[in-house]
Amino acid sequence: MRIFRRNPAKGDDAREEARSSMAVAPKLRQPYLNVPAPGNGKLRVLVVDDEVAFGNVMREVLVSFGLDVRLAYRAEEALNMMRQQTPDLLMIDVMMPEVDGLSLIRKVQNEPTWLDIPILVVSARSAKTDMHEALFAGADAFLAKPFTAEDLRQVLRPYLPAGHHV
Repeated sequence: MRIFRRNPAKGDDAREEARSSMAVAPKLRQPYLNVPAPGNGKLRVLVVDDEVAFGNVMREVLVSFGLDVRLAYRAEEALNMMRQQTPDLLMIDVMMPEVDGLSLIRKVQNEPTWLDIPILVVSARSAKTDMHEALFAGADAFLAKPFTAEDLRQVLRPYLPAGHHV
């Protein structure tokens, strides 16, 4: 696998490569350090994946990191949840029924109020082209399934406010 990072000095299309199961593309708006604290003091993560078991595992891991987690199993459900309460971070699977994850990312990117939400793609599709497609659609990072909690922790770290440790 490879890591892909956007290099602002060379433009959004430039990529640096290294071996890993992760791809990270910090945008010019990163690092994501100015998150307003929600009422309970926890960052809100919306996990969008049609696999119920995976969503439940992600909820358990992310809650152990001190995050507030909501689950959506379809793109339209995710959009409705986002209209009610804007998350601080999105985790989106690529392969979903009806509307795929890349289409969901594009819809999110077309809403001005959601432009600053970091998007992490988690997918079993891990070919170099899949990573590129996700990053070009607007994802900030790509994490290939299966992955460990430590892999997830490393990918999330740049998108959390200063002082928030996972």
